[in-house]
Parts: sequence; structure tokens; C-alpha cells
Amino acid sequence: MRCNLRVVIVALILTLGLGLVRGFSQESYLSPNLYTKGSQIERIQRAVNDAIHTTGKVVIPKYDAVEKTSVWLIDRAILLPADIELELNNCKIKLSDLCRDNFIRSANTGLGISRIETLKNIKIVGKGNVLLEGADNPRSTGDHNKTLSQNPRLGFTHSYGSDAGKSGENQKGGWRNHAIIMAHVDGFEISGITLKDYHAHGIVLERARNGIISDIIFDVRQAVSIDGKDRVILNQDGLGVRFGCKNIIIDNCRGRSGDDFINIGLTDTGAKAGEENVNVVSGSIYAGDTDDISNIYLQNWQDFYSISHRAIRIMPIGKLKIKNVFVENMIINKSSNQGLVVEYTSNIKNLFVKNLITYHPVSAKGISDASFRDISYIGDGQAIDVSKSESVYIENVRSVRE
Repeated sequence: MRCNLRVVIVALILTLGLGLVRGFSQESYLSPNLYTKGSQIERIQRAVNDAIHTTGKVVIPKYDAVEKTSVWLIDRAILLPADIELELNNCKIKLSDLCRDNFIRSANTGLGISRIETLKNIKIVGKGNVLLEGADNPRSTGDHNKTLSQNPRLGFTHSYGSDAGKSGENQKGGWRNHAIIMAHVDGFEISGITLKDYHAHGIVLERARNGIISDIIFDVRQAVSIDGKDRVILNQDGLGVRFGCKNIIIDNCRGRSGDDFINIGLTDTGAKAGEENVNVVSGSIYAGDTDDISNIYLQNWQDFYSISHRAIRIMPIGKLKIKNVFVENMIINKSSNQGLVVEYTSNIKNLFVKNLITYHPVSAKGISDASFRDISYIGDGQAIDVSKSESVYIENVRSVRE
């Protein structure tokens, strides 16, 4: 009762300045439909900001009762603070052609933010059919290594962007093209979402810990149709697990990515937090043991694949160390360009792979402190490129005919 009274009091105050819809609901959440003024993203962000001191929860429903539409068209990222739950309820959120930003990002990060405070307890929960879809004509696509072009050729250097050649606009891709970013977040959940035709990577975790990702579908094709012609979009990885990530479960994912479906690791490029031409908003400078990655659980993924790269890539480059990675109950779709690929194996300790079906051999040359059990490789030749030793356990690994 006390909590509801506080919500009502805040609502009455907001009515004077923000123009709330009459008949404010005493539900335990706020909604952008309560606000009559502002664009769709402005109303969503107002609901989030007001929820900080009231309900702690925002629900984006299927229908925008103010704009009279079933599409929430946003031109900048939804920024989430600590202690917030964002429920996406049977809704479609789409990036506008004016947007050069993420769908959702932890509010502690952004352009020019060099000192990042850790946020706690952020939940993004999809209920029903939830779709996050990229722009019809995106301003920028690809990661920080890609140069924008309005007519890119298939290759490794250029990716489509309507900002290509425009004076005053950054001509590279980068973290602003990712769909969802959680950086320096302790305690998080992302679940129940389909990510379609996003502009670079789907979900990126940076120095995040104690979280769960579940029931995510990735749906991209490395292209966007402009004026009836497909234009190349590079990258479109599914998930990125970057410096400092610890204690994370990633469960029940499926679909197709352009680049790696999941990529665990990062390269130290010397870029500081808040810089634009970098793949991670929290910076790509390895800070020592605190930036090592540990206790990552990939489990129960069905029918997933990469169009052009690896289904699962583990890559502790340089001084980065990765330990305790569990890959269990996986079926990699036949369409994947590659399967499980483990690189820089001297920097990995305790890799456990169990119950895997794949159409590509497991590549983990030079690995130690690892276990491979119950793996079925559907194809010719050896099922795994791994040398058995006192610290490498191999059991029931076999090649089978389709």
C-alpha cells in the first residue's frame, strides 16, 4: 500500500510537467503510454528515468496509444540505469533511419564517458513475441575496422552506411552499431528477444558479471535492401563476451549470425573508454587479471550457425586469460561456415565440451586442461583437432555419416 501511494504521488507531480495521460494506473510499473509529450524514445526514456525513484519497472507494450502504432520507432538508445527491469511485452522496437546508436545500452557508458561506474541489477525481459529490428536504411553498419560505403563489395573492409561520404560524419563503424550493450554491470538478465538485421553485433557484454542470457533468436543475412538492391553489411556477430566477463550463463540461443555466432575474447587495441572508433564502449585496454574472463556457461543451443565465420569462437589474444568455459548440449546447424574454433590455446585453462553435434571438426590445437565428451562430428576425417594428454580428457568422440 505504501509503495502504491508513493507511485500515485509521483504521478501527480509528473502530470504538471510532463503531460501524462489521464487516469494514471496504479500498476507496479510505468509505461511510455502514460506520457503524451515527446517522441517515442523520449517517452520511453522518461518512463525509465521516472521508474528509478518509483516502480523500478517499465513495460513497453505492443501498442503505442499516443502515436497509434504497433511499432516503437527509436532514433537513439534506451539507456538503462541500475535497479531497473525493462519488460518488452509483445512489442516491436525498430531503429529509425536517423538512428546511429544501439537499441539498448547500460546508462553508465557512451561517447566521451571515460570513467565508468559499475551498475547493478538490470533486467531486460521479453514476454510473448518481441522483435528488435534494425533500420530500413542504416546510417552505419559494421565494427570499428569497417569503412562505410553506400555500395560496398563483399569483402572484409567496407560495410553499408547512408552516412558514407557525408561531411562531418564518422566514416567507420564501431560499438554504436551493436544492438544491446551491457558494460560494467553486476547482476543482469537479457531474455525472450528476437534480434533481426541489427547493424554490427547482437549482444555485447563488457566487464559484466553474474548474469544470464536466455531464449534469444538471432536473424540476420549480412545485407540490407536499398532501392531494390542488396548492400553488404559486415560483422553481425551474435554474442560478444569481452574483457572482464565472469559468472555468466547463456542458455537456449538459436538462429543465424553473419560473423561469429559467439565470440569470447578481445584484442587490446589501446582504445580508451568512450572513444568512437572502437568495438567496445568500455575501452579495449587490457587492465590485468580483473579483465580476464571466467566461468562462462554456453548451454542448450539448438539450430544455430554462422553464415560466414565460426559458430563458437574462443580467442584469448595477447595477455588475456580465459578459464572455466563450459559448452554443453549443442547442435550446430549444417549451414554454419565453421563450428567450434579455439585459438591462442595456451591462454585457456579448463575448457569443457560435452554433448555436441557438429558438421565441422572441433578445432582446439594445442589445448591443455580440457575435456571433450560425447561429440558427434557428421562428416569425413577426424572429429577433433586435439591431442590427448594427461590434462586433456577425450571420451566418446566420433565421426559419423549423415
